[in-house]
Amino acid sequence: MTDDTTSTRHACSYETDANGVVRWSEAHADAWIGLLETHKQLTRALDAELTAQHGLSLSGLELLARLAAADDRHMHLTALAGAASLSLSRVSRIIATLEERGLVERRNCPADARAVHAQLTDGGLRLVVDAQTTHFASVQAVFFDQLDGDEIATLARVFGRFAPQAADQCDAGG
Repeated sequence: MTDDTTSTRHACSYETDANGVVRWSEAHADAWIGLLETHKQLTRALDAELTAQHGLSLSGLELLARLAAADDRHMHLTALAGAASLSLSRVSRIIATLEERGLVERRNCPADARAVHAQLTDGGLRLVVDAQTTHFASVQAVFFDQLDGDEIATLARVFGRFAPQAADQCDAGG
């Protein structure tokens, strides 16, 4: 008797030609490459719109939104990097840009002199609200409006297996 995991696996998702070059099977290529291309196209379009309308990248919006959702609107930079799955150096660069615009302030942690907090300013909070309005409307238009309810439910089931509780952990609303 096989368990559910084994019975749902495909025998082979790739093929090797006579020269030893590996290629996905047609169905697997449509699924995998389709996922990668869809992600690339959507993130480029969403990033371009946020940049044009708010001078903010998707990563910048995520960091600001995470700060907006945090207690007292501040977080350690290392915690912010971990939550956003970005390197500390990338977060530091983004925060520096946001700081120049007066959207965040860096503050030393009173409990640990080595740690630095990012504190969202009132102006940063206003920008988050405006940028999220743009972002959510864009995601609705370029993604959800292209799908019917059954397709959305299917995607939720499929991607929910790869990132269980992702929606609960993402306070950035991305």
